[in-house]
Amino acid sequence: IHKYNQSHPDIPGFLERIQSLVDKQTGRFTLAEIGGPDALLEMQAFTRGPNRLNSAYSFDYLYADKLDPGIVKRTTLAWPEDPSEGWPSWAFSNHDAPRFISRWYDGENPIAYTKLMALLILSLRGNAIIYQGEELSLPQADVPFEKLQDPEALTNWPVTLGRDGARTPIPWTNNSENGGFTHSDVETWLPVDSRHPALAVGAQMQDPKSALNFYKAMIALRQKEPALRLGSIKFLEAPENCIVFERSIDANRLLVVINLRDTPIAGSIISADASMLISTFDHIYTNDIKKPVPKRLVPYSGYIAKLP
Repeated sequence: IHKYNQSHPDIPGFLERIQSLVDKQTGRFTLAEIGGPDALLEMQAFTRGPNRLNSAYSFDYLYADKLDPGIVKRTTLAWPEDPSEGWPSWAFSNHDAPRFISRWYDGENPIAYTKLMALLILSLRGNAIIYQGEELSLPQADVPFEKLQDPEALTNWPVTLGRDGARTPIPWTNNSENGGFTHSDVETWLPVDSRHPALAVGAQMQDPKSALNFYKAMIALRQKEPALRLGSIKFLEAPENCIVFERSIDANRLLVVINLRDTPIAGSIISADASMLISTFDHIYTNDIKKPVPKRLVPYSGYIAKLP
């Protein structure tokens, strides 16, 4: 029971003082990181109204052992679309949690799953926080016991994945020592996983179908489409283990379809009048090119379509 070290009633007023100072600057953004048993209530209290923090950082996905439609709907709908309510921020991985690809997926096509998660997080109502290496589809690094640095990992070894596996160097090139992270003779604080150089930034930049380039395409689409940034969200009926929702603002309506199944979905989920903007298996299209939505969705795939 956190009676004396958490949830003090004066905190919201103190945050208003902080925000009043931040608002005197341009290009600033405040983000609350809140844990504990009453995290949701505090997140909403700390961001309520125009005078408190801009957003709050959700831990719901970070501690989830699996990703399913239930958690997506539950976490999204917990933030009502009321101007007086706060604005959520979402993260699937961070420096304290094992990478999502290692927590949620054990199949044979991690790149496809990574693209699907990019499509999802960048389509949700709220801010998308992308942890370094997530855009490369890096799995949780395998750090041998003698190389561990984190006290939590040492204490719980080998029961948990630990935190060091999400903190190893980013691979920049696939043909250099330490993945191009450093050329120093000094040993890196944590070792580079042998699987990571093949997913290096340099290699993925050259591959138009890479996870990195899909993240870039999704970010560009989000910047282009106001419905993805600011629109309301409405969940629609969907096949089992699929997520279908509409994002809309004014006359701009987009449909997001996500297949979380390891089997294909036959039959078009939405009418043929929709025009596909982007999919995990194709490229982004301009508004003046009409691209029909697919009649069959392969496992772990999804798309965004513009509705008439």
